Amino acid sequence: MKTGVKHYLAAGLLLFISTLFVPQAVSDFARSASSGQLAPSGTALMFAIGMVLILTAAGLLARGYWLMHQGSARVPSSEDDPDEPLLRPGYGPAPEEQKTWRENPLQYPHDDGGNRA
Repeated sequence: MKTGVKHYLAAGLLLFISTLFVPQAVSDFARSASSGQLAPSGTALMFAIGMVLILTAAGLLARGYWLMHQGSARVPSSEDDPDEPLLRPGYGPAPEEQKTWRENPLQYPHDDGGNRA
């Protein structure tokens, strides 16, 4: 399994676990604010634990995204090499006898200028 996927799964698990802490703490704070009483003693600690879990999950998501897309930058290949077509058959430098034919396609390679024997 890719490392980035492991980070995504761990972040999802941490987000799920944080739902055990944050909603209960928010509920306790809301109940104490509406009733005018003090919040239970462990509410701030539960909220802090939940927020640490959420921030850790966000960091894992970012790290997983970076690991998954780190190698997505285009890697140069043989198709990007400007000299690569010269390595293909037929694309290399022409032999000496073909240079004159390529310069003047109407003239035969062994033509001596119209003097035929």
